[in-house]
Amino acid sequence: MSRKAQAPPADDLPSLLWIFIPGAVLVAGYFARKWYLAHKLRTTGIGKGAPGFQTNVRRVRVTADVAARIQRGEQVSPDEIAASIARAQREDESAANSTSTSAKSPPTPPPEPENEWLPQNLSSGKKQPKRRKK
Repeated sequence: MSRKAQAPPADDLPSLLWIFIPGAVLVAGYFARKWYLAHKLRTTGIGKGAPGFQTNVRRVRVTADVAARIQRGEQVSPDEIAASIARAQREDESAANSTSTSAKSPPTPPPEPENEWLPQNLSSGKKQPKRRKK
């Protein structure tokens, strides 16, 4: 009896497909997810948030006329916004100076009672032993 190299029987091939196809699907899914996450990071970037939403934007106080123009959707130049911010700060400073020059003394707050929100038996008294769980 001589041993010849024979091709595997045809019945073994479908069982091999049950092993290799799910593995190939998992590997393809891994690389597809990796590509998707890289694409999403490229388009939105770290810290950019949702599309159309800005983060790390400082809120500034502007005058009412500039705010109304922005709400109407008009184009407002950065120079106009900077001038509006400066004007609003000057108004705040002048309002603060006028109130500080008045002869009013600041009201003194009443002394806070100690442990006002706690009942007396909680703040002082003997400790109760821990209860057992049944």
